[in-house]
Amino acid sequence: MDSVNKNAVQIFLDQNIRYLRKSKSWSQEELATKVGLNRGNIASYEKGTAEPKLCNLLKIAHVFSISMFDLTRRDLRQEEYDVADQTYLHLKSLGPNLHERLEEYQEQVVELETVVDSLYNCHCFKVKKEDELDKSAKAIANQFEQLHDVTRELLQAHQELMALVSSECKDGTSPRNGSSGIA
Repeated sequence: MDSVNKNAVQIFLDQNIRYLRKSKSWSQEELATKVGLNRGNIASYEKGTAEPKLCNLLKIAHVFSISMFDLTRRDLRQEEYDVADQTYLHLKSLGPNLHERLEEYQEQVVELETVVDSLYNCHCFKVKKEDELDKSAKAIANQFEQLHDVTRELLQAHQELMALVSSECKDGTSPRNGSSGIA
């Protein structure tokens, strides 16, 4: 039993729902309406006597524009959470070497792009060398090309995210309102 308690993860869901709701000056009834529940559900969640189904947890997180991880695992009463702007930046958690870590992530992206492009070039070379592909080989080639397209889109999104985080860290301000993003 002690090993279970040592590995137990602290959940802040009940306190966070109450904190976020009150910071928006919403009643339990108003939050329930926004999420599609009744007031009793919200009251039970805030008391910690019930836990929302996954779909309702997603809806609550969406209403507050926060990740489910942050809603459940972080004590938002102790964190920087700007309810008015609905911006939650937890850059402090990345540690004191933030800029060095961002550069490492950027280098990893460049390496991943090289690997993805190399695999795709190899694929194109192999497909071109084959005179006729059977049905299953054509299906696999088509799926690989779709996977490549999705991977490129993810890498592009990652690049954009890295640029946003880097710009946040360079000037220390939020792009939306000019307020400090790093304390």
